[in-house]
Amino acid sequence: MANPSQRQQAAGLLRFARKVSSDILRDFPESKYAHQRSPADNHPCWAMGHMVTTDAWMAGVLGIPGVKAPEGWDKLFGSGSKPVSDLKHYPAPAELKRQFEGSRAAILNWLESAPEAALAVSLKEKTGGFAEDPLDAMAKIAWHEGWHFGQVATLRKDLGLPPVM
Repeated sequence: MANPSQRQQAAGLLRFARKVSSDILRDFPESKYAHQRSPADNHPCWAMGHMVTTDAWMAGVLGIPGVKAPEGWDKLFGSGSKPVSDLKHYPAPAELKRQFEGSRAAILNWLESAPEAALAVSLKEKTGGFAEDPLDAMAKIAWHEGWHFGQVATLRKDLGLPPVM
């Protein structure tokens, strides 16, 4: 059984990761949302869409209502997808931001109100070993977001934007 502090810690990690990601995006020019120094760089468009598809995947595993990636986003942003430097290849920044915020809000709402039994479910098989249980999944989603937005932070430097944090 999860204790309240474990639930609060998982929610805190998700909020912290999203705050840092949002800070990284705050003054990033939307016209540069597909900027790459090299084809290996993950840019804002891809990173936001990838977080949406990650949230949607976990929501599907956990049965969280109201979290679905739009049609075609799995191909653009899902596991194995590759970012491209053409801004026209992606949904509009406003749509990316809307989905980015909405999917995480729904995940957090579920996490904060889920019955204890829902947090004690083994996810080893359902996630292919990614997560032990829902609280472990939340911590790993926060780490995953930090990983990809750390990559976006390097593009800030390349564009001459001030560092975040």
